[in-house]
Amino acid sequence: MARSSPAASTDVGNLNLMKTSAFVLLAALSALVARAAAPDETVTVPVTHEPLRFGSFTLYTENDKYFAGTDEHYTNGLKFSVLSTDLRSFTDDSVPKPIRGLSRLLGGLITDDLPYKLGLSFGQNIYTPEDTQIATYQPNDRPYAAWLYLGVAFQVYHPPAEVGGRARLDVFEVTGGMVGPSALGPEFQNNFHNLIGVETANGWDNQIHDEPGLNLVYERKYRWSTADARSGWGADFIPHAGLSLGNVFTYANAGFEVRAGYALPADFGSNLIRPSGDSNSLRRPPFNIFVFAASDGRAVARDITLDGNSFRDSASVDKKNFVADLYAGLGIGTTRWQFTYAQAYRTIEFRGQDDRSVFGSISVAFFY
Repeated sequence: MARSSPAASTDVGNLNLMKTSAFVLLAALSALVARAAAPDETVTVPVTHEPLRFGSFTLYTENDKYFAGTDEHYTNGLKFSVLSTDLRSFTDDSVPKPIRGLSRLLGGLITDDLPYKLGLSFGQNIYTPEDTQIATYQPNDRPYAAWLYLGVAFQVYHPPAEVGGRARLDVFEVTGGMVGPSALGPEFQNNFHNLIGVETANGWDNQIHDEPGLNLVYERKYRWSTADARSGWGADFIPHAGLSLGNVFTYANAGFEVRAGYALPADFGSNLIRPSGDSNSLRRPPFNIFVFAASDGRAVARDITLDGNSFRDSASVDKKNFVADLYAGLGIGTTRWQFTYAQAYRTIEFRGQDDRSVFGSISVAFFY
């Protein structure tokens, strides 16, 4: 359906988001300047906290109805991911032989004895034009598109070389799936709209065609922390940079997150739905709470949801080559659970787009 909130309300929401982001950024950077950096998570987290036996399970949901009130462009995202604990603990005789063999095989890819993890993810993103009540093709607006995918990630953690040094995470991910009718965009969106009594989208007959998709992703992240960030009040600064190559998304990206609060998890931040976004810490505090602000900028060479199909004519628009996400939110967790909410602002993605995109992101993680 068309936007249900006026442009003025969206502008006010964007302004409030920017103010919140600036406040968190200044507070966290002030804390980082005022205090020394924290050592590795295995030192700063009390040994009474049991390490993860398996890893984490995380459910992400993103929608432009979450405190935004629109139903357009990037309208819905859903992702479920599983990330292991340090696979070096899976190489002894206490685990099944196939898992033990896989752990040893992956460990052979690392020259140094570093913690390494394996992640799996399954998700779907849905994109629509501004007015979803028009059944005919809209050549000047975003095409209908859905991306249904499965991801496999390999992570290598580099502890600080010395107390007070920086931590580093390298993430390699392969994502494969389908765009087009086989991605089940109208089935998911319209059945859900029927369930909640909302008008369905009428233009899915004009979506981009079926095409298998494959992306190869690499991203590197760093983390600097204040002295008491894991056990008391403190802050983290987490920059990142990466690259995606494939027929679905090809881009170079870079950004950062700052967060401040109590007993921050020793992970690598709170991310929107995107490749390489998952991370977990080997040990969890009994309770944590924090606020955060983050950004991710992308130089985009290809986005199939805007450019259309690779080898046949399809709906398409003239995309912008530089896009950024700005988001801020709150996290609260326990030893076993972590809840995070972020309000996100995405810059204009194609020529002719009237408004920036605003959407909410919720993640719930269980640690075992």
